[in-house]
Amino acid sequence: MSEIIKVSGIVIGVFPMGENDKSLTILTKECGKISVVSRGCKRPNHPLFAASNEYVFGEFVIAQGRKLSYLNSAEIHKSFANLRESLEGIYYGTYFCELASYFTMEGQDERNILNLLYVTFMAMGRQLIPYPLIRRIFEFKILQFHGIGIQSFCCVHCGSEEDLHYISFEEGGVLCEQCKVLAGQRSIPENVLYVLQYLSSCPLNEIFSFRLKEEVFIEFDWLVKRFFKTQVDHRFKSEQMLDMF
Repeated sequence: MSEIIKVSGIVIGVFPMGENDKSLTILTKECGKISVVSRGCKRPNHPLFAASNEYVFGEFVIAQGRKLSYLNSAEIHKSFANLRESLEGIYYGTYFCELASYFTMEGQDERNILNLLYVTFMAMGRQLIPYPLIRRIFEFKILQFHGIGIQSFCCVHCGSEEDLHYISFEEGGVLCEQCKVLAGQRSIPENVLYVLQYLSSCPLNEIFSFRLKEEVFIEFDWLVKRFFKTQVDHRFKSEQMLDMF
């Protein structure tokens, strides 16, 4: 006999199954990342048609079977369908969902990454800051929530909180003047260090509340990209699409 559960979350993956069904990956507050089958949802008049798409946030009633789980009903709270109105929105949205899927598991408390995905989609919809900045902020925060974020408040080698002018990507954070030899002489500007510290400590709903001057963004962009590549040995499929922008 199936167990009926109710979860809230965002659909982060949709895959066709047969003629009328879809397999959905949902990042939920209650159960982490789960997979469910939405039967008959490809038909336009089906009650699950709208809910069985990427970027949908809502409540989902699921029947958990021995081998597969099935979506019984859904109540949409917020649809980020506007992300599908441009290729850029689709590519960035797909990339954020792929990262969210990669860094989450079933049965784990993944509400931080779920909330990160939600505020990211909200920021994309408002279009107040450019997508490339949103991307680097998202990458920065998802590494932090995964436990491998950049340590920016003290030297990763000696613990000093003074003269933090360098960074070590391999050691995972900033270095002081005395430990700079470990950084390969890669310095970090004071204004970029401030950005790192702000993102590390500010509330999640404020991470997309600022813009950066071009010269600051160039350095921040390079730094987060380099750190992400150092920490994550994985090539994301959707990343190749982003190279076009």
